[in-house]
Amino acid sequence: MQTIGKYVYAVPFLLFGINHFVAGSQMAGMVPVPGGVIWIYVTGAAMIAASISIFINKKTKLAMILLAVLLGIYIALLHLPGAIKGDISSTINTLKDLGLLGGALVIAGISKDNA
Repeated sequence: MQTIGKYVYAVPFLLFGINHFVAGSQMAGMVPVPGGVIWIYVTGAAMIAASISIFINKKTKLAMILLAVLLGIYIALLHLPGAIKGDISSTINTLKDLGLLGGALVIAGISKDNA
């Protein structure tokens, strides 16, 4: 069950990561720091790497901790400011990413930091 659960968790991040490359220029306006599209590509690569880590069972614990940090940054910089202002979409994205962050920490907790 844990293996299937990890794979199910990895698939959306693989697709999110690919989407960051396919639609990077459209997403660039959401980035609240200088660099725009570059950060979209960097975070897309990070999501793809985290997914691959799960699929090949290498450095999964480290990858999930780093993914949790990335999700925390998304929450703090992208979603929470709008949620605080009462934007329902931002609130939903805050809660979604918080749940995904929790999932990453659970997978980190059950994973051995393998070679």
